[in-house]
Amino acid sequence: MHFSFKPLPIFLIVLFLLFGSNCQEKKPIAKIPPGAPPKLAVVIVVDQMRGDHLTRFAGVYKHGLASLQSEGIVFTDAHQDHSYTVTGAGHATISSGCFPAKNGVVGNNWYERSIGRDIYCVEDTTAPLLDYPDLKPEKGRSPITLQVPTLGDWMKAANPASKVISVARKDRGAVLMGGHKPDGAYWYDSKTGNLQTSRYYGDDLPDWVKAFNNSRQVDRYYEDGWQKFYDDESIYFLAREDSFHAEKIPELAIFPHSLKTESGKPDEGYYKALETTPFGDKLVIDFAKEALLQEKLGQDDVPDVLFIGCSAADAIGHDYGPLSQESMDYFLYLDQYLGELFEFLDEKVGEGNYLKVLTSDHGVLPLPEELQRRGYPAKRILSRKTNQNLRAVMAAVGKELGIKANYFKAKSGFGVVLDYDIAAQFGVDKETLNNRLKAAFIKLEEIDDVYDKDDLFAFSDKDEYIRLFRQHYHPERSADLIFRVKEYVLIGGMAGTSHGSPYHYDTHVPIVFAGMNITPANYDQRVRTIDIAPTIAAFFGIAPPADIDGRKLLQ
Repeated sequence: MHFSFKPLPIFLIVLFLLFGSNCQEKKPIAKIPPGAPPKLAVVIVVDQMRGDHLTRFAGVYKHGLASLQSEGIVFTDAHQDHSYTVTGAGHATISSGCFPAKNGVVGNNWYERSIGRDIYCVEDTTAPLLDYPDLKPEKGRSPITLQVPTLGDWMKAANPASKVISVARKDRGAVLMGGHKPDGAYWYDSKTGNLQTSRYYGDDLPDWVKAFNNSRQVDRYYEDGWQKFYDDESIYFLAREDSFHAEKIPELAIFPHSLKTESGKPDEGYYKALETTPFGDKLVIDFAKEALLQEKLGQDDVPDVLFIGCSAADAIGHDYGPLSQESMDYFLYLDQYLGELFEFLDEKVGEGNYLKVLTSDHGVLPLPEELQRRGYPAKRILSRKTNQNLRAVMAAVGKELGIKANYFKAKSGFGVVLDYDIAAQFGVDKETLNNRLKAAFIKLEEIDDVYDKDDLFAFSDKDEYIRLFRQHYHPERSADLIFRVKEYVLIGGMAGTSHGSPYHYDTHVPIVFAGMNITPANYDQRVRTIDIAPTIAAFFGIAPPADIDGRKLLQ
């Protein structure tokens, strides 16, 4: 028998390539264990925890991180699936199941066109901090900029009696994880060492929070400072040498790290320094335990969620780099802290009654100088030099096109915001200006590509990063021209390192689900942090909004 086939129309081929190839990925990867839903979900977000931080030190983990790997479902190819990998955007994807393009949190800061200035991602002029009512209105904090509901909000809608508590070292971590209607969101105050909140969440701190602050647990690390977790130096072969010239302050970058101050007692200098030690996260975890007790989380059949944001890894990584002994030592401490937390949860909530989730908001680039000696084409370019280059390009293009006024509004993330009305006054349309600027910007040594809105939403095979930038693009909040900085190039200061790129070292993060009689397994399918919230919701039997970007990973 002879069969004849007609070729498919080209638009059907395109649709298949875009959508059909992903059909299998829509199916959950594994099954949720049978039985009652969890009484509590504990979601731990370790700021700047790269995917390899979970595996590289696996041989020396003995406590919480070890148990997560041996008892949980571990996704080894998990990513922040957007282009600008920073704290605000990362936390919002985890809690909302939506890309920055939809949830609106496109960075830690962005240029808000409606008011003509930069704003902070959790800024709310109507919600002053409880302990600082006289601060400038911009210092107020709330989730007002978050444009979608979050996991906590879904839970509240399904079960109004559910409790949602969020605590983190960073205000943006606590606020964006907690969502719009938490029962409390608390963050660390580096001036006093207290846990604080804003008027958005209530008119006064609960008595138990005041009692915790008054206990001065924060002061217990002053005398001893930061000593290495292990005395055995041979264990630290998994990291590089203790002192490296590109660390933030090389002369102070050797263990032990003193936390003493000139005043001879804990003061603002000490409370600030504590942020760049494991002990800042120990305080946050201890506070989370107290929150569980006082708010009676996981004590009935109505599900609750506790978000814990550990941010010390981020401060340490920025100063010392992710391959440093400081970074490794932090994770050894965290391993112990999480082990203690899980033992506490076993006692207070009951083993098998709660779900444990571990993830991160972004990774980080190793110190460029460290990569150079390992053979990578890495480079450090000072921010001030890049800013000078950008302004020089805009001045030259403006002169070439006859624009005799300043058409530059702001630098926003890795991009620039332009005043097209000024350009139009000199007869230059938006498309012409964008094309001339893109052609000039791409010649700079630090820039690999430049995108405008048309580039991101055209059917284009220009490069593999278009999707990541499109998923990050918000028409009111994103820059007009957005740069993709070259791989392994750091734009920053004279020492230390940072993140924010769409490359593997910044996007690859851990995702682990454990507890609830989960069958341990490792999966190498590509998954995203936007999949975390709908997966947790599936454990609770809660349906997330239909228009989220993520999918549940377990059925």
